[in-house]
Amino acid sequence: MLFDTGPESTFDNIVTALRQIGASVNDIRHVFLSHIHFDHAGAAWRFAELGATIYVHPRGAQHLIDPAKLIASAARIFGDDMQRLWGRIAPVPENRVRILEDKAIVPVAPFEIRAIATPGHASHHHVYRWEDNLFGGDIAGVRLGNGPPIPPFVPPELQIESWHESIAKIRELNPTNLYLPHFGSVKGCVAVHLDALDERVTRWSEWFREKISAGFREPDLVAAFARLEHDDLIANGATEELARDYETVDPSYMAVPGAIRYWQKYHPGEVFANNR
Repeated sequence: MLFDTGPESTFDNIVTALRQIGASVNDIRHVFLSHIHFDHAGAAWRFAELGATIYVHPRGAQHLIDPAKLIASAARIFGDDMQRLWGRIAPVPENRVRILEDKAIVPVAPFEIRAIATPGHASHHHVYRWEDNLFGGDIAGVRLGNGPPIPPFVPPELQIESWHESIAKIRELNPTNLYLPHFGSVKGCVAVHLDALDERVTRWSEWFREKISAGFREPDLVAAFARLEHDDLIANGATEELARDYETVDPSYMAVPGAIRYWQKYHPGEVFANNR
């Protein structure tokens, strides 16, 4: 089993890591995708070519089979960096895609893998639980080294209320081990990690509400939020070098259009009232 593939540009890293544990890419028969953003699912077609079944949320399946809209959307954001960041993007054959509904169970002896719908970062997001372990996708946050967990706010599907509800679902599952695609197992108490993440979802989203309501435009928000996130990371244990790594992994500017769209779509009265 493999949980998320990463982009095709890092496929060779997966090959190397599998060799280090005495396995090969041909041994991967089941690929469970948290969601279909290219940094999580871009290499799914490579594993499908080798015969793996690709499991995905219902809303993500068609975009794996025909990624044209995803490519066009990403190209508007990343432009000339598409190839460098994501590598080759190709369709996953329909016969290799299996849709998982919320709470579906896939038996992969000796485990049973349960998919749990957890929107907020994306509407088509699953986490996966087996025994006392949970693979958190992006809804469980990004965390590097000794830094704090941060929520990757990205367009176009950021939904704050859903994010809080999804964190609550993970809390109820009470996993002993939480694994993050960015990056690795959570060290220390999972509950403490979730509490810190939940608080930051609230605080960052409220910061955006206040600034948008005060009339801040996108360029000003980009600069101001970059400072906010940097200072938050430093105040919570990150070094300057680690803060730069966070910025590389989860660029702060990505949060701005996601937050603007969220507030304007779901709570327009709260951000437009003072801007008339």
